[in-house]
Amino acid sequence: MRKITNIIAITIILSIFGCVGDEGPQGPAGPEGPEGPAGPAGESGFVMEFEDINFTAPNYDVFLTYPSNFEGLDSDVALVYLLWGVETVDGEDLEVWRQLPQTIIDERGTLVYNYDFTKNDVRLFLNASYALDNLTANDTDNWIARVVVVPGDFWASGRIMDGMIEYQDLKEALDLPDFPVHKNIIIR
Repeated sequence: MRKITNIIAITIILSIFGCVGDEGPQGPAGPEGPEGPAGPAGESGFVMEFEDINFTAPNYDVFLTYPSNFEGLDSDVALVYLLWGVETVDGEDLEVWRQLPQTIIDERGTLVYNYDFTKNDVRLFLNASYALDNLTANDTDNWIARVVVVPGDFWASGRIMDGMIEYQDLKEALDLPDFPVHKNIIIR
């Protein structure tokens, strides 16, 4: 009985080692399976653009009200980007968007472009280490802003680590629509 057991064990071991070798070519693809059920709705953001923004005395603030076709939620987070200028890369003009807050330091002192938001609107405002009456038209006039309302779930997911995210990255992450390129942009 022991001999039969040994012969079976040796046969199994040789069979296992006999299968070791180069893998053969991949076979043909099988038929495509049926379409699975629809998954949950993906994350979506909402982007809106505001033009001809002017910060005027005495408060140097501007309220940007969301359009009527948008219903904000308490959990949403608004991010604001100002069009700062144009940069030419490989012969292509690319718009430069800066996320607020933005701090400008010059010979006058410090100027901060900032914002706060509710589920219905965004308020842009200026703070400075000097009297705001000393601002120039370049500081206050003809701004273009994009407001991106980010769903709270996306924000809470940790994909925005420090709160700062480039507009182009956010556009891709939330599949935001394209806007026409602006002409005659004031270089800040």
